[in-house]
Amino acid sequence: MKPAMNPLSSSVAQVSEARSYRCSYHPKDLNGHPIASDSGILPTVQVKAANAEHAQRAAQTVTGCAVCAVERIESEMA
Repeated sequence: MKPAMNPLSSSVAQVSEARSYRCSYHPKDLNGHPIASDSGILPTVQVKAANAEHAQRAAQTVTGCAVCAVERIESEMA
């Protein structure tokens, strides 16, 4: 007799660890227009997410601005 198969065990869900990301964004003025940066350095926000795409979406949600760069912050293990 073949053992009954658990329907939940047939599909393996992948859970990835949240990592830190630094996202640069284009700030807006009070009217919603992009502000030009005098120094050329864009502001950043740091978020935790499973991957870069999720980090970009989270940063856009938090800031309400267009995100132009996402970089993963590596933790230094000593």
